[in-house]
Amino acid sequence: MGLPDLLKQLNQVIFRQQISLKLKRLTLLWLVAGGLTLLTVLLLPPVSAPAEQYLLLGGLLGIPVCIAVGMLVHRSRNRYSPASRHAVAKLIEETYPDLDTSLLATLELEKQNWNESPTFLQKRLLAQVISHGTNHDWRQAISNRRLILQSTTHLTCFTVWLLCCLSCWTLLQAAPTPQKSSIALIKQAQQEFKVEIQPGSIEVEKGHPLLITARFSGKVPETATLDFTTASGTTTELPLTKQLDDPIFAVRIPSITEDLSYQVHSADWKSDVSQVKVYVLPELVQLDSTITPPDYTGQPAQRNEDSLTLSAIVGSKVQFHAHFNKPVKTAEFRTENGNSLPMVIDSHGLSGRLTLQAEQDQTWNLHLNDSDGRSNRTPPFIDLAVIPNLPPEIKITFPARDTRVSPLEEALVQGTVVDDFGLQQVGLVYSIPGQEPQTIVLRESDKAAVDFTAEHILSLERLHVQPDTLISYYLFAEDLEAEGRTRKVLSDMYFMEVRHFEEIFREGRSPSGASQAGKSGGNAQQAEKLAEQQKQIINATWKVIRREIKSTVSEQFSPDLETLSQAQQSLVAELRKLSEKIKSQKSKALIDSISQSMQEAATCLDSAREAQSVSTLSTALAAEQTSYQMLLKLRAREHEVSKSKNGGGSKGGGSSRSQTQLQQLELTNKKQRYETENQASQPAAAQPDRESLQILNRLRELAERQKDLNEQLKELANKQRFAKTDAEREEIERQLKRLRERQRKLLRQADEVAQRMDQAKQPDSMKSRRELEQTRQHLQQSAQSLKEGQVSRALNSGTRAQQKLNQLKNDFRKKTANQFADAMRSLNQQAEQLDQKQQAINQAINNQERKPEPGARRSLRSHRGNSELADQLQQQEDRLKEIMEQMKQVVQESEQAEPLLSRHLYDAIRKTRPFRPEEALKDAANFLKEGNGNQAREAEERASRGIETMKQGIQVAAESVLGNDLESLKRARQALKSLSSEIQQEQQLASNSPQQKPPGTGSGKPGSPSPQQAGQHPNPAGSQGQGKPGESRQDQNSLAQNQPMPGQSGQNPSSAEQSKSGQPQSGQPQQGQSGQSQPGKSQSNSSGQPARQGQGQGQGQVQLTSAQAGKGNGSQANSPNSSQNSAGPKSLKGQRGQSQGGSGGGQGGPGSPTPGPLTGNQFREWSDRMRDVEEMVGDPELRSRVAQIRERAQSMRAEFKRHSKVPEGDLINAQILEPLAEIQTILSNEISKRGAQTSLAPIDRDPVPEKYSDLVRRYYEELGNGK
Repeated sequence: MGLPDLLKQLNQVIFRQQISLKLKRLTLLWLVAGGLTLLTVLLLPPVSAPAEQYLLLGGLLGIPVCIAVGMLVHRSRNRYSPASRHAVAKLIEETYPDLDTSLLATLELEKQNWNESPTFLQKRLLAQVISHGTNHDWRQAISNRRLILQSTTHLTCFTVWLLCCLSCWTLLQAAPTPQKSSIALIKQAQQEFKVEIQPGSIEVEKGHPLLITARFSGKVPETATLDFTTASGTTTELPLTKQLDDPIFAVRIPSITEDLSYQVHSADWKSDVSQVKVYVLPELVQLDSTITPPDYTGQPAQRNEDSLTLSAIVGSKVQFHAHFNKPVKTAEFRTENGNSLPMVIDSHGLSGRLTLQAEQDQTWNLHLNDSDGRSNRTPPFIDLAVIPNLPPEIKITFPARDTRVSPLEEALVQGTVVDDFGLQQVGLVYSIPGQEPQTIVLRESDKAAVDFTAEHILSLERLHVQPDTLISYYLFAEDLEAEGRTRKVLSDMYFMEVRHFEEIFREGRSPSGASQAGKSGGNAQQAEKLAEQQKQIINATWKVIRREIKSTVSEQFSPDLETLSQAQQSLVAELRKLSEKIKSQKSKALIDSISQSMQEAATCLDSAREAQSVSTLSTALAAEQTSYQMLLKLRAREHEVSKSKNGGGSKGGGSSRSQTQLQQLELTNKKQRYETENQASQPAAAQPDRESLQILNRLRELAERQKDLNEQLKELANKQRFAKTDAEREEIERQLKRLRERQRKLLRQADEVAQRMDQAKQPDSMKSRRELEQTRQHLQQSAQSLKEGQVSRALNSGTRAQQKLNQLKNDFRKKTANQFADAMRSLNQQAEQLDQKQQAINQAINNQERKPEPGARRSLRSHRGNSELADQLQQQEDRLKEIMEQMKQVVQESEQAEPLLSRHLYDAIRKTRPFRPEEALKDAANFLKEGNGNQAREAEERASRGIETMKQGIQVAAESVLGNDLESLKRARQALKSLSSEIQQEQQLASNSPQQKPPGTGSGKPGSPSPQQAGQHPNPAGSQGQGKPGESRQDQNSLAQNQPMPGQSGQNPSSAEQSKSGQPQSGQPQQGQSGQSQPGKSQSNSSGQPARQGQGQGQGQVQLTSAQAGKGNGSQANSPNSSQNSAGPKSLKGQRGQSQGGSGGGQGGPGSPTPGPLTGNQFREWSDRMRDVEEMVGDPELRSRVAQIRERAQSMRAEFKRHSKVPEGDLINAQILEPLAEIQTILSNEISKRGAQTSLAPIDRDPVPEKYSDLVRRYYEELGNGK
């Protein structure tokens, strides 16, 4: 190693030093170039000409690049000169101080003459320096870190300079072009492109999409782009699409949420900038209300949040507080007839208030208008149902009929009084003709009560009454009217007739069926008949007095009094005829007094009619009672009694007041040997009223929908927990919005159920109403939590609401339905399943016990099969024990409430015990385990017979509670047929074409509707005579002039001729009937009860059909305070001019083109009848299908009301009529299956041949005479 090696190492250090120097120079170059570029942009004016722009850009880029290339290419000639090496040696010495100037000393050798050989010391020095360079990397004098830092700085400066140049180019491109050039370009573009941009500048509702189109009529570009900039500064580009060769480009912005400007451009063309303004329609966000009931109710104020369906007591103060989504100018409640109630808008316009008095049922649409004149698209529907302050309901429960008492008797009178808001006073009034009425106050308290049980004992001995004295009595009750005045309501009037201590009954000869007609009793019996007719007049007069409780009389007042006066005059004429037959002077004098009293009563009736006053009727009533009491003195005390054709005792021409005594007589006449066939009828099962079923159906639907909503909330909560991207969060927000709308819809439906509960006025409904109010609060909390995005809180509130709804549904079902219906339905199903399983086990045992084939090898599989069957038998034993325990429990619980059910179940247990099915199942299982197949089969058969007997007994017991399922299915089928017919009739009227029939709906001529189509809807509850809510009763209870009079009591016109010819008459009321009509029963023929025979002639007499209400002597039918006057709740929407549906039904849609369910005013009734069908069918699947059809119809109804578009016929057929037809087919098949086993064809019922008819008739007449 010599001096050349040392120089080589130094040259490497020099090379690194040169690189570092060039990096410094280039960095400085880029900094200077960047600064100059910025100065050029700031100081030079804008350059518009393209050539100038390119020249300036070339100078800014080219000069620095050329300088940099020059720096890189330049190489210094003396870069490895001794001076450079000496400088590098100093740098190395500074880096490595241990060299101690030895490197510099060595370089001095280079100046010497190398021809001379170096000395030893020089060689030693050279060797040490080279050795140091070998052991240490002298290149690190210019370190790698230094070079990396310089390179990074260089690249950063270069990047900055490059960005400055690009910014300069952008500014040059944005420089305005000369005016002359711009106009020329525009003209050129217009010549090449003729474009129509739609919709141009426009206003769009917030959230709605916007479709932008560009129609080219000249040159068509290849592509087009939409640039739009929102108010927040966001710019977006969307490509326009072109369909085939159509010169139209289009693009759709899915949702416009803020103002924006847009422009369409292509490669060489741009459109003008158009503006899109966003507006928001006014909408109702939430409607709160505060209902303050009248003071007389004693109820606190009620606050309802976010509720559109309200119910308030008449006279209540209702305050509405509406919240809007934007400031509004006007807000008003508008009725259908155009009347409006303006709301008071606050200063900021975001809320409004309205206060009104609840006087009658009202429905409004809330119309909103903002300052720009825009109105809300769909005005919300607000429903206020007013609960009337009904009079107290008074019912005398004992004796609940007219009675005959002895002068020493203590007569017990009991009754119940029920009021809706509180009773003030309850009392008993009794009167004796000729004396002042006596009033006994039974309750008088400052604290109002809603019900009271009245009870009082009349001591007749203390009253010193004599035989043939008439005592009339009634209950009264006082409450407060809506105006705060005291209102007094009277009950039915009943009579006590004081009888003699002894009466004589003698047995007479049984009359034949043909000869007894026309025979009337003596004068006493005729007088008794007149007394009964006088009692009818008394009842009719009392009914008018009870009805006319208002300050002005009703329209029926004059016609009713005229009818009563005519009836009284007719009775006077009958009395005169009787006077001619009587020879006793004492009786004649008594008849004269009776005639005077009757004339006085008729005169008072005429005076009251002329004066239009009710006060005179009290005098008329007193005269009528006096007449009746004196008529009682003409009664006979000796009676001839004979056997009637039906086997009971009857008096020849007498009345039925002594029917109890007659039943106790023992007559010697032989019984009739041939009688008409009578069959025992099964007691009708107790059926809940229709309104209760409607409420129960809605509660069940609410519970199911809340359950589905809670399940979706659980899924959404999990998604929200694991959501990571913005797209997922946006989708969750959309789902939350939909769920909130569904929750608010459930809230509306809960309000509708609460309204129906308030209107139904059912017993024990207050507790259910309070529970529903708590449930509504949970629903409200869930909706509010969803609005705030709190899914977990919403789920908690929804779960509590679901639990409350299920509990309320179960409690309401127990109240409305039979107490043991669910228990018997469950027992019936369990017994059926147990019997089916037992039959399967029997079949399996029989299959195993078959003889094996000859030569077959025995296998362990048979033993394994026996073990499985033994296990199944043990399970059967456990199930049987459980069923037997349930039966015993029901027997004990139903012993008092349902004795018939208890007896049937007890008989089922008693008939099952001889078979000992539990022991038989246990023995069969043991025998199978032991391999004893024959004995196992015998034990199993005994158990099967016991289970079959038990099942049949349970079915018989269940029918006493649940009724006949077959009849329910028939009613459901008939109801579905009627519902389908109404939809078909609506389609026919809408299309003015022949009616279309879906498959399976039956045949018929087009245009000839069935009775159901004509409005005769089948009764969903299945009980005849039950009216619908809102059904008018005026025609049923009025006292018409054209009705027959007492002599023809209860006859229709066709029976008048029979009366004249001496035929027996009908219509006389039976003794002991109270006049209380059953709820919901028709009262049009209230006095048409079967009568006794021998009631005399009916010529020239007048009938008071309505004078006898219900079945007896009361005056219930037309009383304003009677709960029986209504077949349903008294303030249901059915009593309005139109009905209001749930979310889609109720009043007719716009225009109401056809009077059908979907487009007319009958949708609510149609929907309620569909709910009735749901309750009739027990199969859950069928019930679900009926509910789905009802919901589809409800959706169609909502669409019709929203868009005024009549549903298409094909859609109605596919979604409503055809599914209804399928369900009818299913029901028909089920009815055929069940009816095939019980339908028996009558035999030996052929008619008698005509030539033998006279002989057969005479034969039965002789049999009737006892020959």
